[in-house]
Amino acid sequence: MKDRRLIVVVAIGGLIAAVCAARMLTNKPQDYAMQVAEATVMRPAPGFEALDANNHLVRLGSWLGRHRIIVYFFDGDQGADNDVDLLRLRDRFSDLQAQDVKVVGVTVAIPQVNRAAMERAGGDFPFPLISDVDPQSAEGTLRIHRHWGRLDPVTDKPLSGAFLIDRKGQVAYVGTTPKPYDNVELIIDAIVK
Repeated sequence: MKDRRLIVVVAIGGLIAAVCAARMLTNKPQDYAMQVAEATVMRPAPGFEALDANNHLVRLGSWLGRHRIIVYFFDGDQGADNDVDLLRLRDRFSDLQAQDVKVVGVTVAIPQVNRAAMERAGGDFPFPLISDVDPQSAEGTLRIHRHWGRLDPVTDKPLSGAFLIDRKGQVAYVGTTPKPYDNVELIIDAIVK
């Protein structure tokens, strides 16, 4: 009888040891530096200036600290008239404007292409669509995309994304770049209640 109890205790101990070993191998703790790099913090939004579809200079700095701002990066190849989130921002602009929110669209398309896309979409957008193309800048094309972390690290192609800057001029960061929202609707729902 004692031998059976001893065998059961040893078997249960072995099972517990196996479960603990499996948990330790699969649940490795993250490095502290990795946890810090993934933490979301608020920092000043990177400023920019660029030409809109009507060749007017738009400066983000003129709005910082006074308004909440939605900065939306969209695919210029697809066109402003075919971007669902950009059209959603246009359709909800009056609601956003009632909450004192400014909106700016950023693309690599040149102003003429943006004007043509707006005409196909039924006329001017109520907010500027700026072109991230500046041949006179030392950084050149995609300067704004670089500062906002909107370039694919492998292909160096522009990425879409939406950001919300608060009234203090702060935007959420993860690591060294601003953190985009998953979609525009989340920003609109957070603002227009």
